[in-house]
Amino acid sequence: MDISIEKIDLIRERTGMSYAEAREVLEEAGGDVVEALVSLEEEGQNGGTRGLLSREIFTPVKKVFRQSNRTRISVRNKDGTLLELPVTVGLAGALFAPRITALGTMALLMASYSLEPRQSEQAEAGWEH
Repeated sequence: MDISIEKIDLIRERTGMSYAEAREVLEEAGGDVVEALVSLEEEGQNGGTRGLLSREIFTPVKKVFRQSNRTRISVRNKDGTLLELPVTVGLAGALFAPRITALGTMALLMASYSLEPRQSEQAEAGWEH
């Protein structure tokens, strides 16, 4: 059984697996790249666990994360914009430092600033990563 780095790289490029996962699949297929890819495809169609996390969990999370990075919170007053942050940063602040986030928000509102959510220009133009 000949498992080379080139074969592992081929599996990784086509599937997005780690080196260890690609090596394991190749070992199960006796070093045959095509057989490894066919078994992965069959496993995916038959509800196998490999790739399930990626399809069912990580893909929607990535989509939400990308969208939240495109949506921004602008801190404005009558003179213009003071600060503009991605929604992700605001959510992280609210999760990891809720009291500081609440105090900062109250201070901004008391100082006649407004918090306005908006899409970035890149998102409005239909820009996709």
